[in-house]
Amino acid sequence: LQQFALGAAGGYTGRDAHLAFTTHLLECFGWKDGRPEGAEIPRLLAIADGGKHVEREVALWWAERRTLMEVAAHDAVLDFAWKDLVRVCLQLDPIPQYVVLTNQRDLQLYDLARDREAPRLAIRIDDLPRYSEAFPFFTKEWTPGAVPKIVNVEKVSEEVADLVARLYRSVHAEHTGREKDVIRFTLQCITAMFAEDIGLLPKNYFTSLLYNGAKSGDIERRLGELFTQMNTADLPAPRVVPYFNGGLFTDVVTLRLGDTQVRALTKAAEANWTYVDPHIFGSVFQGIMNDAERHASGAHYTAHDDIMRVVGPTIVEPWRKRIQVAASLKELTELRKQLFAFRVLDPACGSGNFLYVAFRELYRLDTELLSRMREFPSTAGKLSWNGGISTVNFYGIDINPFAVELAKVTLNIAKKIAFEERKAQAFALAGQVEMDIDPSLPLDNLDKNIVCADALFMDWPEVDAIVGNPPFLSGTKIRGELGDEYLQRMLEGFPSIEGRTDLCAYWFQRAHDRLSDSGKAGLVGTSGIRVGKTREASLDYIVEHGGTITNAVSSRVWPGESSVDVSMVNWVRGPADGPHPLIVDGETFLVDRIPTHLQLHADASETKDIVANAAGMAEGVSFGHAAFRSGGPKGFSLAPVRGKPFIRPVATGDDLLRGRLGTEPDYCIDLSSCLTEGEAKAAGGEAFDHLREHVYATVKGRADSGKETDHYKSWLRYWWKPHWGREEFFASVKDRSRLLVCPKVSSRSAFAFVSKLFVPTDTMKVFAFDDDYSFGVMQSRLHWEWTKAKGSRVRADIQYTVAVWRTLPWPQDPTDEQVGAVGGASQKLRQVRADLMEQNGWSLRALYQAAEVEGPHPLKDAQTELDEAVTAAYGMPPNQSPTTFLLELNQLVAEDEEQARKVRGPGLPEHLDPNDPRWTSADCIEPPKVEN
Repeated sequence: LQQFALGAAGGYTGRDAHLAFTTHLLECFGWKDGRPEGAEIPRLLAIADGGKHVEREVALWWAERRTLMEVAAHDAVLDFAWKDLVRVCLQLDPIPQYVVLTNQRDLQLYDLARDREAPRLAIRIDDLPRYSEAFPFFTKEWTPGAVPKIVNVEKVSEEVADLVARLYRSVHAEHTGREKDVIRFTLQCITAMFAEDIGLLPKNYFTSLLYNGAKSGDIERRLGELFTQMNTADLPAPRVVPYFNGGLFTDVVTLRLGDTQVRALTKAAEANWTYVDPHIFGSVFQGIMNDAERHASGAHYTAHDDIMRVVGPTIVEPWRKRIQVAASLKELTELRKQLFAFRVLDPACGSGNFLYVAFRELYRLDTELLSRMREFPSTAGKLSWNGGISTVNFYGIDINPFAVELAKVTLNIAKKIAFEERKAQAFALAGQVEMDIDPSLPLDNLDKNIVCADALFMDWPEVDAIVGNPPFLSGTKIRGELGDEYLQRMLEGFPSIEGRTDLCAYWFQRAHDRLSDSGKAGLVGTSGIRVGKTREASLDYIVEHGGTITNAVSSRVWPGESSVDVSMVNWVRGPADGPHPLIVDGETFLVDRIPTHLQLHADASETKDIVANAAGMAEGVSFGHAAFRSGGPKGFSLAPVRGKPFIRPVATGDDLLRGRLGTEPDYCIDLSSCLTEGEAKAAGGEAFDHLREHVYATVKGRADSGKETDHYKSWLRYWWKPHWGREEFFASVKDRSRLLVCPKVSSRSAFAFVSKLFVPTDTMKVFAFDDDYSFGVMQSRLHWEWTKAKGSRVRADIQYTVAVWRTLPWPQDPTDEQVGAVGGASQKLRQVRADLMEQNGWSLRALYQAAEVEGPHPLKDAQTELDEAVTAAYGMPPNQSPTTFLLELNQLVAEDEEQARKVRGPGLPEHLDPNDPRWTSADCIEPPKVEN
């Protein structure tokens, strides 16, 4: 497996790469030629997809063992590839239990008997040897029911991280004023705990010290002696504790520990740090910072997969390509010389995760390079596996002193882990080899490499590659979080940046300015780098100043605690040959040029507002206080007032998707028709008293507080009404027979007609149309593509914004027949939805999820019929993308308006009567009947 992992690192290439990968892997488990009896390699499966019967090949199908394996493309995102593969698995008989999914770089193991969404194991291919027991179904000795043995590295890491973080906070609270000492003491302990489990200290040396110290009551003395020995180079033989120093142990720190702190430290030491992912340092760092510190700095922990989306294209892939194409020993020797001189900077390094991964990957590349050199007979008996990448070629900057010290420890730990991996790989390739004494000690002094400073206002070192994850902080929050003085300093230091620009854009611009010709960079930024002022200051700036985007992930939900949607961009200063990978919605596309808006469709940022669309849409009611709604600690009791005319059902986006509107909606007190307090009291009775007790008290208090005074003083004049009732809009639709609504935030297009009895909340968008034609246009694929292009993102979902509506051009010349076709298709779609939900007990959300997972589906057929009708009404050419077409139409309609030419706005064409049943049906979601 060691040899296989090393060989697979470069990726199997060619037409049958997936077969070579599969058979070579199975050879490692003892199968001759990698083809066990009963295993079909490959297997062509007949499945249903999108309403059609298609054939799909997988690398391996072993029916007897219910095991399937898929080798995806090398650049595939496994999380997204799984969404497609699981649909295939669920159509097989028998359904596989174990599914191995890999892109030859990462590997995920799924156990469908346990979980169909999350993998039981997710590792790098390099780590296969450590996890061989997780694949008993590949072995000759396998027996049915054998359970994979999997060490949950993530769980172990999180538990240890929590213990260390609690220790730090506790010690810090008791030793106020000694922050630097607390940091150093914590890091000295972390280093010692790693050291005793990875071979830098005798096994269990530190843990035993804690046991004995707890018994004798002298832990502080024992720790002081240990750290002093780790700092002393010339101890007499025989030496048990090796020399560490590296700057960390120059000043030995010991602190008084209470019983609780000793228990926490001992518990952490008892963990097997061999299974602690060094990314734990990021978790430790994040756990140590309190929420306020993390929010102000915008710091967030970055997962390994996300780091590789940057380190891979910027560092690993260019070097691997050079190693693979080198044709002579002389070329390889020169490459190794250049590799040893390669320098990397993370200008927002945090706890050093990017630097750690970059170091490990470059060390592995050096091992690959050595294995290539072994191909030449002249190296026989002469090739040395000694040497390796030096940590002093890695640089980091961060404003947090703890993070800086942690990053230094992280890199020094990386050196030991990389050396042990090299030793195992060398033995697998060449048998017993001579290697120098472990170079991991003494630790490298990285005080000049990784510094505590503000990266925006210091000189960056000259490097070959810049990678990292700059702070996530919206441009609208910079002043409030960092202060006026800091913002002014930023604007003076970056005169080309204007407006409310996200903080990460400053790092993008600074990184590009610091790159030399052909220098490479890869950064993670907020998705704001794709639009507006932030895009102008970052990606537009890079391209306008000679940069070429070479690889990008348009949008990815941040996997950590932060509710942030991110983009990942890699670029080079200078030209770069294509095609270039662009990942959009989890799918990789190869394009000649990656545009700065990081999308396949045309750039929709230059659209114009259409005057005809100025009205017709509003957000639902913003109550402003929980007392208006039923339920909850401040909500009113429904029973005494049920059936009263001022009690109305509430429509929320979530309840629409969950199917609750017709069965169990919430209710609200609606006294908005009352013009005076007296009218409201007479109409509402005890409901009015409830509002007075809760709403009036809050509004009056805020109005008198001096904070937000104008807003609350205005509301105080009509406090019995919702603070934003959209009364003008709802007055404009009083003659409509029903309301057209959609959730404000959703993962898919989900429009519906609801009864006018409902009060839609601000989780809904409400449209002033009740005809079937308007529903059809809004529910169409064209409109959804426009929504994705113009709307904003809330994690993985799309938010319907004013910009979507005001720029959407409607069909300009539909015939009556085309209008009728759209209306008929929209009625059919709603009927199909209603029938399927009733037959299966599904909510609207469950219905759409079922349609996505299964093959042929009536809902898909109905949606396709509607889309074809809407496309015909628009007159869209068959070979044009919806976004490009609508963008061009937007420009034409806006130009017609500027020239005072007549345009057709939203809704049914003017010459058609909306009361005519040919255009307007009557179906809608009704609330449950309520007895007075």
